[in-house]
Amino acid sequence: MTTNYTQKIVLLVALSVLLTACSSDNTDLQNYINEVKQRPGRPIEPIPKLSPLPIFKYPEGDVRRSPFKPVNVHKTDQFAPDQKRKKQPLEMFPLDALKFVGTLKEGNVIWALIKEPDNQVLRVRIGDYMGQNYGRVIAIKEDMLKLEESLQDAGKWQKKVTTINLDTGKE
Repeated sequence: MTTNYTQKIVLLVALSVLLTACSSDNTDLQNYINEVKQRPGRPIEPIPKLSPLPIFKYPEGDVRRSPFKPVNVHKTDQFAPDQKRKKQPLEMFPLDALKFVGTLKEGNVIWALIKEPDNQVLRVRIGDYMGQNYGRVIAIKEDMLKLEESLQDAGKWQKKVTTINLDTGKE
C-alpha cells in the first residue's frame, strides 16, 4: 500500500509543477509585441513600368500543332486488325494446330487445304483468315502458305509474315 500512496504523491507533485510552469507571467512578451506593432512600416516600392513586347504573328498556313490544345492520343493504329469483322472457322485454332495438306486450283483461283485438329479439311484462299493472331492469307503456292499476322506488343500492333510449309506426313 505504501508504493501506491507514494505514486499518488509523486503524481500530485509533478502535476503541480507543470501547472505552475504554464502559468508564468507573459507581460514582457506582450509589451514587445505591442512595441513592434507601433513601429511605422517601410514604404512600398512602386511597381516597375514594363515596356510592351512586340506582337508575334504566326505565318499563314502554319501546320504546327497549337501548344494550347491537347495532343490527340486517340490515333488509330495502322496495323490494328478489324475487330468488328466476323471470325472465320479456322481462327478458333492456333497455327501450330493447323496443317497445310495440299492445294486445289479452280480456274485462276488457288485454294489451300487446311486440316483442323479434329481432322476436318477446309479450304482457304488469299484474303481468308486463320489462326488466333488475325492471320490473313497473302500467298498460296503448292508447297507453302504465307500469312500476315497482327500481333500486339506493348499496346502497338505489328505485322508479322508467317510461312506454313506443306505437311507431307513425314516427321
